Amino acid sequence: MNHRFILLAFLCIQIVFGQSFGKNKVQYRDFDWKFIKSPHFDVYYYANEFELAEFTANAAEEAYEQISIHLRWTLKKPVSVIVYNSHNDFQQTNVVDTYMSEGIGGVTELFKNRVVLPFDGSYKEFRHVIHHELVHAVINDMIYGGNIQGIISGRIRLNIPLWINEGLAEYLSSNWDTKADMIIRDMAIHDEIPQVKRLESYMAYKGGQSVWRFISEKYGREKVGEIFTKMKKYQNAEKGYEKALGFDFEELSKQWKKYLKKEYWPDVAGRDELEDISKQLTDHKEKGNFYNISPALSPDGSKIAILSDREGYADIYLIDALNGKVIRRLVKGNRSIDFEELKWLQPGISWAPDSKKIVIASKAGKGDVFHLIDVASGKSEKISLELDGLFTASWSPDGKQLAFIGNKGRASDIYLYDFSTKKLVNLTDDIFSDSEPVWSPDGKKIAFISDRDDYLRVGADNTTGERLEVDMFTHDFSQDDIYVIDVKTKEIIRVTNTDYNENYPVWMHKRNALFFTADYNGVWNIFYRDLDSGTQIPVSNVLTGIQQLSLSNDDQLLVFSGYSKGGWDIYSLTNPGGLSKKEIPLTNYTQNKDQDESLADLRWNKDKQMKSSRGLNDYSQYIFARQYDQYNNTILNQREEKKSAFHDSLRQEDTYLPQLYKTHFTLDMIGGSMMISNVFGAQGMTFFSWSDLMGDHKIFFGTEMVLTLENSDYYLSYAYLKNRTDLYFNFSQTANFFSLGYQRFGRLRHIGIGSFLSRPFNRFNRIDVGLSYHLFRYEIFIDEFLTGEYALDSEKKLSTVLPMVSWVYDNSVFGYTGPLDGFRQNISITATPGIGTGKIKFQTVIWDIRKYIRFWKYYAFAGRLMIGKSMGHDPQKFFLGGAHNWYFGRGETDGKDDSGQFREVILDDENNNLLKDIYFTEYAMPVRGARYAERMGTNVALANFEFRFPFIFAFGPPSHVAATYLFGHAFFDIGAAWDDLDEFGNLGKPNDKYGGSVSTPKISGFGIGFKLFTPLGLLRVDTAWDIKPSGSYSRPQYLFSFGPDW
Repeated sequence: MNHRFILLAFLCIQIVFGQSFGKNKVQYRDFDWKFIKSPHFDVYYYANEFELAEFTANAAEEAYEQISIHLRWTLKKPVSVIVYNSHNDFQQTNVVDTYMSEGIGGVTELFKNRVVLPFDGSYKEFRHVIHHELVHAVINDMIYGGNIQGIISGRIRLNIPLWINEGLAEYLSSNWDTKADMIIRDMAIHDEIPQVKRLESYMAYKGGQSVWRFISEKYGREKVGEIFTKMKKYQNAEKGYEKALGFDFEELSKQWKKYLKKEYWPDVAGRDELEDISKQLTDHKEKGNFYNISPALSPDGSKIAILSDREGYADIYLIDALNGKVIRRLVKGNRSIDFEELKWLQPGISWAPDSKKIVIASKAGKGDVFHLIDVASGKSEKISLELDGLFTASWSPDGKQLAFIGNKGRASDIYLYDFSTKKLVNLTDDIFSDSEPVWSPDGKKIAFISDRDDYLRVGADNTTGERLEVDMFTHDFSQDDIYVIDVKTKEIIRVTNTDYNENYPVWMHKRNALFFTADYNGVWNIFYRDLDSGTQIPVSNVLTGIQQLSLSNDDQLLVFSGYSKGGWDIYSLTNPGGLSKKEIPLTNYTQNKDQDESLADLRWNKDKQMKSSRGLNDYSQYIFARQYDQYNNTILNQREEKKSAFHDSLRQEDTYLPQLYKTHFTLDMIGGSMMISNVFGAQGMTFFSWSDLMGDHKIFFGTEMVLTLENSDYYLSYAYLKNRTDLYFNFSQTANFFSLGYQRFGRLRHIGIGSFLSRPFNRFNRIDVGLSYHLFRYEIFIDEFLTGEYALDSEKKLSTVLPMVSWVYDNSVFGYTGPLDGFRQNISITATPGIGTGKIKFQTVIWDIRKYIRFWKYYAFAGRLMIGKSMGHDPQKFFLGGAHNWYFGRGETDGKDDSGQFREVILDDENNNLLKDIYFTEYAMPVRGARYAERMGTNVALANFEFRFPFIFAFGPPSHVAATYLFGHAFFDIGAAWDDLDEFGNLGKPNDKYGGSVSTPKISGFGIGFKLFTPLGLLRVDTAWDIKPSGSYSRPQYLFSFGPDW
């Protein structure tokens, strides 16, 4: 018998539910989906938020006009746009498997080309995200045919770099703005402009946006569509640029760099660096992080609470207000159920009047909560409210109330929460987007930011009871201004009325005045406004930008977050009340802004008023080449045909007709997979997958059909993911022929059917329960030479019912190659009740715990302990040794070269326990330097230790880690497998796999390795030494495997 194949079968087709980890995506609520149809989009919504769906459909159609003109493409079929009322609901989506973290504002997937969006209270940001994601949807339709099948089949080989894809989405959705200008200006003046190929992470968005701006300004916007057309034709991104522009990425980088220097270097004159006008309290360069933001100065002026990612997470630190020294870390974000995620996008930290507590918002389970945190003890009190989202709290001067931004459906309002009565009051109670509330020193008024323009009434009319109805689609919400509301009377006063944006107001305590930030003349600076006289002046003139102000109670210290040298830091400025007026020159962008926007954005006129007409703009008269005349006429004709074909029944009285969503399965993909067997050579499987639009139902079918059903492999599974408890059902068969020698063949066949449920308690905890039935057959056939047929010679059969249960905890945080921080634990119990032909009875408990400690960026220590024990009449065996997905490489054992990657075991044709040994064995690995099944027993203990680091950094750092994808690790593995504890003390007791004596049940190894991303996955190359019982070690062994870090 070919034992090599049997051991391969152990690794590939273990039927016992394996150890699994991973965080949970929890469905906390049911979604009663409905949808409306527009000419090019199906918009799905729930909870009677029809108006939000209507806004989405109108904004999508408007954005599509601009996108299709630029890309020279019309959608071949409607795009589904799925809208969630909050980011918390968005995180429950099954449309994509990826968890939608706080920083993800929307996603477009490729299986069905669906767009998924959350509404977080800001119509301006929501409209931008709609436009951004629809750029991806149109590109998907144009390049990939609106699904992933072309990529899987290999017919489409084009891989669009992130900076091209995301950069264009940003450019078409917002053209250019002062925040993008700030990021790129900083990069240009500090001469840190990378090659376009190195535009990654956040710079893939803003840097890519700048590259497209450069191309459009120098070569014309018609080049956008031409570039994508050429990329599609030649199936190569760089080739597309070469054919459209006449040069490659290297030359593009040179020209872009020259453009940026000409654009931004003149801005240096007459402006101040942040450190020249203030004291820098944090240093993101030194700590290797990006964010130090949302400073909140304590009322006594001694401490500042900040939000920082210096440890790789969103954590809250307390720093000294004078020197920036860290006093303590108050909150660890992203690692516990109470602090699942802190609010990066709308942070906001506020102090109690006595300087003893702070208040912050975070995601905790099914919704957002406020935490009142004692800064001395770190103890937290949680406040839960029935709102879709909670943001930017402000503690009242008397300490009795919180003012904060709360989202409910399509409204974002200022709410008041009373600590003593627990009552909640909606202060603004309208459709407009409000943000950044801050109390006046006397506690009678609140200053805030809003897009309400001149709409100053809130709630229902006192006389008629009618509520203000505003069509947000036609309302100009592009402008953010400062308003003040009287807490008692709810009377609103508009403080600013400018053509630029204001943000982050703070009250002075000694004067009736405000400090705030504004992007006047193109740069975000500090402004002072006297509320009595109405005088408003800029008091800073910085080169990059300032945000998020906080002022001490004596008005003598102002702290803020500022952007410089590629990141955010905290700065302090003394005696801000004594600052004089500054002259802020126009930036190059601001000088040309009106002309630039009028040519780029179909949504706005030069005076920034919303267009009343939704017709197609003729771009050819502005900036496009002559051939666009014909193209625009073609688009117009297609639009008219589309509109005439659009059913009247789907519209009612100039609005959309809601329809109920019904589950409907469509094919996601057809694919194939291959593997190389040492016995059978190349093998493959064809698979099909289907799902419904919402991803609540998923079906997978795979088959390796040969001559007959009994000799084929097939697998069928169904997942029901709509509710909190996920349900899985599967049926499978595996069958393999292999040679046993002259005219004898064996067949291993396994038929299984099972069900499995997973119940998450929260994002980090869950319980998994499964029950399955299995039938195993081992048959030996003789080749009848005369007849040419196979005759059954002998057969062994085994069947059993297999229940299992496991508890999983996982709050780990991943780097590029695997976990870098956090904790994982899995305790599983498997017990067979003795039902079936073999009457197998065993009870197995496995405890697998893993701890990761990141001490700087991509550097981490990882430790793991696995303990397993199997009991009963037919206990399972643990095979100790080897590495996961080990494909190539051999070593030595006891000074002799190994003949293979695993050690032979007591499995042969005469083994009465053959099926049990094959299908009921648990593998314990890795022990690098040892072979598979180097030791075996009914008990196992395994410990692994690794130091993980960027490999190239240790031997000469590149400009950016992601450009190399080369990481290293040093490791030490030690374990033991035994049946009886006497084996550790009696040298004659332990037996090897041949029945001979071995000196100890322990094995260990150590070494170093590196990991490299390849088209086939993450390749691991390890150099390992196994430690001999004498204490010496072997020659180096070189192991090649695939897969992420454990």
